[in-house]
Amino acid sequence: MRNIFDQYDQQENRLTHALICTLANDKKLIPPFLRWLKGENIPPLKNIHIGQQQPPGQEAKVEKEGKGSIPDACFFDDEGWALVIESKVQDKIRIGQLRRHRQTAACYGYENAHVVLIAVDHPSKSQILPDGVHYVSWKAVYQWFVHRSKMSDWAGRLVEYMQVFEANMIDHDYNIRGTLTMFSGFHFDEEHPYTYREGKRLIRLMGQEFRKNKHLVRELGLDPEGQGRKGIGKDEKIWDFIPLKKAEGKAFTAYPHATIFMSSKEAGVAITVPNAFKGWVKRCLKKIGTDEFGSLLSKIEKNLQGCIKQSPGTRPIIYILQRQYKGQKSHVKNGRLEVDLRTLVNDEKTGLKHQPMWLEAIYSILTHKRTNIQLGIEVRFPYSEKAMQSAKALDIMADAWIAMKPMLDFVMK
Repeated sequence: MRNIFDQYDQQENRLTHALICTLANDKKLIPPFLRWLKGENIPPLKNIHIGQQQPPGQEAKVEKEGKGSIPDACFFDDEGWALVIESKVQDKIRIGQLRRHRQTAACYGYENAHVVLIAVDHPSKSQILPDGVHYVSWKAVYQWFVHRSKMSDWAGRLVEYMQVFEANMIDHDYNIRGTLTMFSGFHFDEEHPYTYREGKRLIRLMGQEFRKNKHLVRELGLDPEGQGRKGIGKDEKIWDFIPLKKAEGKAFTAYPHATIFMSSKEAGVAITVPNAFKGWVKRCLKKIGTDEFGSLLSKIEKNLQGCIKQSPGTRPIIYILQRQYKGQKSHVKNGRLEVDLRTLVNDEKTGLKHQPMWLEAIYSILTHKRTNIQLGIEVRFPYSEKAMQSAKALDIMADAWIAMKPMLDFVMK
């Protein structure tokens, strides 16, 4: 069944229609929303009219010469007050269009109309907004309605619609230069199970937020401008990555990188050392020996204890993976050995039994391998953990990445 908000073909119009429908059906949201949009001298709610695809004061589209600049939405009264909205999702910002919106409003008696640009991307430095024009991001609009979703069913509907809208846009590879929503945690349960489309949306949001984390970027040497995967894929576990600055110009399959992943039950972060980096790692491992390699992993396990304390169901894993490639994009997993890092340390506080043979097995395979072997350390966070159900989840995941830094230092030294 078609969503009640989906009444237009153009993506900009659909999103604006959803916003206006929400406000029209819950009018008590209108005054605070207009104030938040920097509206001035806002008239009483009973005097405010709402319009879509029309200039203020008009009931239908106007095609008169010199009056053809039609805003996406507007709020106005009968006394010359108006606030006009121009929405951008896929289309680029056009300063001339914003200027014409004010001119068009003036033609109909609204000489001091305030124009609000709601867009995904921020105007560039060369795009100076005209007087009387104010910019807000769709992400900020989303957050505004999230804060009111508990007291307004319609606000909740808009929030849910924006999440689905963005997931559909990403799933169909529509051009979005930024994001419409904000990460607020992993909210999956029996009533709202994990889906591939929602996973793609969250992976994208997570990647953007991690790239803005200056402490994380500095500690791991990440490239915040570096591109991740072009396609997330449709495997059981979807993933993306953030490259290192030192890897500039190199394929991610040839250089260590920071990995983000999601599956039906958990999300996680990892340090991945591809097979193409094998020669250097193999020589380093032979030089330090089993005991020092074990000390390295013990240090990482100790660093991760704080993350596990905040999210007790979290599992720190070291793995080695053998693949057989049948083509450029086709491969088969011939073998995978994964071990909980806590089994490699002799510490009763972990609650897991110490098994030193796992360390010996991993070390032996890495130093004697004759096939394609990938090495990685990953930390898995179940969605059921309370700490994962808020925006704080990203801070814990970033801390986990930083805790794995000794592995990155070792393979990069």
